[in-house]
Amino acid sequence: MTLDDDADLRARAQRMLDHSEIANIRVIQLSAERLTDVAPDSVNVTSQTSYIATDETFANRFEWQADLRDVDNETVAELKATIVVEFEIAEAFEPDQDAAEAIAQSTGYFAAYPYVRELFQSACIRLQLNPLVLGMLLHGSTHPRRISMP
Repeated sequence: MTLDDDADLRARAQRMLDHSEIANIRVIQLSAERLTDVAPDSVNVTSQTSYIATDETFANRFEWQADLRDVDNETVAELKATIVVEFEIAEAFEPDQDAAEAIAQSTGYFAAYPYVRELFQSACIRLQLNPLVLGMLLHGSTHPRRISMP
């Protein structure tokens, strides 16, 4: 169930956001490897989201991977990044687990997205590849509308 589909969940998530604030966004893992000198022809980008919500901790974790492939679908380069979005929780507020998961899929995801976007673009340039451009992330989506390497 998403925030768009459930008014009660949306209200609970808003209540949780009213009692928390993003305190830190940090990269905890980054790797970029070029495997061949062939130019990539396609890109497959995936991500996984997880969260932790306790009386003392509320954080979202986003693991991103980009596989750049040639015309024969062989891997040319691999990019990986893990980003953590940490929230401060107001004292004496008890996090709602369903709301925390919904926030990870929405607010947290949107907070982390510019970081992975820049990391992947920069990593491609450093590997002497055309920059990877992760396009707009539209409301309700967890995947960019367009991915390109101009």
